[in-house]
Amino acid sequence: MTPPVSSILGALDVGNHRVLALLAERDEHAKLVIRGVGTAASAGLQNGQVVQLQPLVAAIRKAVEEAEYMAGVTLESVYASTAGTFVTGRMTSATVALGPPEREVRSRDLEQAHLAVQWQALPPNHMVLNVLTHSYGLDGQEGLVDPIEMVGQKLSLEAYVLACQKQPVLALERAINKAGLRVKEFLFAPVAAALACLTPDERRLGSLLVDIGFANTCYAAVVGERVVAAGCLPLGSGKVNTDLVYCFHTTTQGAEEAKVQAGTVLLSEIDPEETVTVPSIDGRGHYLIPRREMNTIIRLRMHEIFEIVTKQVIRDCPSGMPSAGVVLVGGGSHLDGVAALAEEVFGTRCRLGEPEDVEDATQLLQNSELPARSAAVAVGLLTYAAHSWMPTVAPAARLQAGKSNWLLNKVRKVLSRKGVTR
Repeated sequence: MTPPVSSILGALDVGNHRVLALLAERDEHAKLVIRGVGTAASAGLQNGQVVQLQPLVAAIRKAVEEAEYMAGVTLESVYASTAGTFVTGRMTSATVALGPPEREVRSRDLEQAHLAVQWQALPPNHMVLNVLTHSYGLDGQEGLVDPIEMVGQKLSLEAYVLACQKQPVLALERAINKAGLRVKEFLFAPVAAALACLTPDERRLGSLLVDIGFANTCYAAVVGERVVAAGCLPLGSGKVNTDLVYCFHTTTQGAEEAKVQAGTVLLSEIDPEETVTVPSIDGRGHYLIPRREMNTIIRLRMHEIFEIVTKQVIRDCPSGMPSAGVVLVGGGSHLDGVAALAEEVFGTRCRLGEPEDVEDATQLLQNSELPARSAAVAVGLLTYAAHSWMPTVAPAARLQAGKSNWLLNKVRKVLSRKGVTR
């Protein structure tokens, strides 16, 4: 039976290496059930920024149409992720006067407080991306989760605010619009992944979510179920490939295949005599390279990435490194031994993350070609859409294009399916 369109939630994770679209519905127990999965090789995106519009539009359209076909519905809007060094965060506070005289706190007062924290000085061509609520205060009483109907004169709000350069997000939204979809909200990718993969105890005690992507490595520190630090650095698993290309004069594809088939950061487990076959950079043949030497290079790069994240988190997180440990997600987290290396660098417990509290009716997220950790951001977007966690999160960025453009793109999408135009 085809689910009604109104019950369907759509998530779009546009990465530098691949585009992933997920369609899900909530069952009678309010649990998320994934009904459609679509993927496409990403194109036109570098370090989270659109550098070629049309190839990216085509990739988004392909992934979404694949997910729609599987779910048997047509998607109109999505929750989308964004990530890159153009996103930065900081703690911000604001106060809203209720009186005198004192009166009950209403929902519109909370909305005013959220608007107030966005009225901050930003560099030119920047905007607020997400406002992640920490807590409210009322007449000096701090730590309130929901002050609605409480009585007072001054309502305060402490929030973690993520700001970004406008152009990268606007360009990504335009690509999604041209693919025939409306963006309901954008969410910073590691925050979405944290929603999907951190357990309740990890969120309460404090954990660090590290998303190792192809071009970027992003992180979000969560303490007391609140994001207290988040950021991104322009180093990812693709940089490992570049290192191997330069060191061994092989092709980019050859480096990727060697890394996937024989890559590990556990050097003690490698026989010194082992070799790996890679293609020559001129395409005229293959040759052997020492496996230990190849993996020494891989380990050094991954060690550097973790070291930089550690320094940034300690600098930005009020309480230093979260106590409950580190959770790794993203395509780069599938490298053999990476959790052990992370424990060594971070000095705390580390595990590989898997999406929590979601049922995959398609069984595709467990496919070896699409490991579940790579779907963490998209699943987190669905979790955010379903409001199953962080009920005090304010609306994220809504960068919707003009209705006429969106309608035109939607018509084109429908006609293309009927073979009228493309």
